Amino acid sequence: MNLFNKKSNKLQTTNEFNQVVVGNSLTKDAWRRLKKNKMAVISVIIVIVYILLATLAPILPIYPYDEIILDHQHLKPSFSKNAGELLMEKRLADIYTQAWRQGRMQVSEAEEEMLWAWIDSSNANKVWDYMFVVGSEQVAEGTYTLTAAEKRIIENLEKKLQTDLQITVKKVWYTNSETGKKENVARLPVEQVVEIYAEMVGASIASVSNQYEREIEQQLVKVIMAQNTGLTPEEYLLLYDKKLESMSEREHDKLIKENVFSKIVSYAKDIASQDLKTAATDASAEFPLDKEISILGSLSADVEATRKHDRQYYLGTDNQGRDMLSRIIYGGQVSIAIGFIGTITSVLIGIVLGSLAGYLGGKVDYFIMRIVDIMYGLPYMLLVIIAMAIFGRNILNLFFALAIISWLTISRMVRGQIMSLKNQEFIEAARSMGAPTWRIIFKHLVPNSLSVIIVFSTLRIPSFIMTESFLSYLGLGVQAPYASWGSLVGDAVGGMTLYPWKLFFPAATMTIFLFAMNFLGDGLRDAFDPQSKNQL
Repeated sequence: MNLFNKKSNKLQTTNEFNQVVVGNSLTKDAWRRLKKNKMAVISVIIVIVYILLATLAPILPIYPYDEIILDHQHLKPSFSKNAGELLMEKRLADIYTQAWRQGRMQVSEAEEEMLWAWIDSSNANKVWDYMFVVGSEQVAEGTYTLTAAEKRIIENLEKKLQTDLQITVKKVWYTNSETGKKENVARLPVEQVVEIYAEMVGASIASVSNQYEREIEQQLVKVIMAQNTGLTPEEYLLLYDKKLESMSEREHDKLIKENVFSKIVSYAKDIASQDLKTAATDASAEFPLDKEISILGSLSADVEATRKHDRQYYLGTDNQGRDMLSRIIYGGQVSIAIGFIGTITSVLIGIVLGSLAGYLGGKVDYFIMRIVDIMYGLPYMLLVIIAMAIFGRNILNLFFALAIISWLTISRMVRGQIMSLKNQEFIEAARSMGAPTWRIIFKHLVPNSLSVIIVFSTLRIPSFIMTESFLSYLGLGVQAPYASWGSLVGDAVGGMTLYPWKLFFPAATMTIFLFAMNFLGDGLRDAFDPQSKNQL
């Protein structure tokens, strides 16, 4: 029996007791189950937070992930001290440790044994931290006095901490002499950028061309030598020639533009440093300081100056003085993108091939499944490594290499689902109405298999991230200046005893995300499976 609802203008179905029958779907029922799973709900929140942080990274108040400050190498995490205070502590700890090693600072026998035990076990951080405390106490008590040389070191460092500026060139402008219009140099054609640089340094275009060609050659050879070890100089040059031949004109122009533009930016920083030297010594100056400086003639730049050593690194810094918090957030962009894009690509390939094999059967099924069997017999990681070696080491090729080899399981799964559904009544009805094959597969069969596909996809994302981490550890994953959680962990392994925060924070960040995705996958599996033994 049907009733007409005037408010919603919809027909409502009622039962024999004149009660409105409210329809339900597998999706709504799955959502109801999922909300009862506390771990799955918490995992959803964690995943959303991670994705938001990775997406909004460019507008977050964090330092650039690729900004190198060599003075800030290996600074430990701190929520209360800035980089200058940590640098002063490091210098004092080093001075006090050297004084103890030279016998100029006395400690008790028990302390002596403890310090040497730490040294023997490679716990240098404990030695420095302990000697900083002991040295500060002895200086305050007057039992140890700094030498004249040590006092000069401290005074010079104090002056450096107060006056050092970090100059960031935001944009470089070129004013057209004919139109008077300011143009962003970074967006100009490569030929014009080269002309601007040649005019700036007072050199001919030919000499500038020789310079950047030589520097690009050195850069590419260095990369080739890092990727291929144990070759002769002639073989390296041969690989370089092949690299140039395979490089498109657009790629070559991009290298030229990056090389020349970096020189213009470096020149702008030098001028800004001289121009802002007075502001650096002015205690009343407010930072960050934004200013437009004139470089030369029609060339100018927008720069931002900050006090370099006022920075705070909540998660410490790496071996090049880059902020670990920033690199972990930006690394999340790469790792999460690899997980999601790799999964989506492999799932799409698996759905298409698996559904065709399951529905069409016969020779199509035989041919596709034999390809799957052959690829299953080959080592997965070896295939990925070979693909990366053939197509090159960049992020797009990494996505491609992971995706083309990861569709095997999903294709088998979809094939099984399609084979179990293709003889159902609703498929027979669609077939009798003349629906084409593609419509039956992608409008009826695949949508009815989505629950299994969604669950599988959530469980594949952690697998992709772990695979990328392993490749980065081998040096085949994400290449500098980009970073991923895996590359950060790989870079930190060598110094984990001295600088444990470099390993702990990216590893903990990745572990939390992987656990969240696994709990979410388990929750979705239980929610979409009405017969699940684990349902709540």
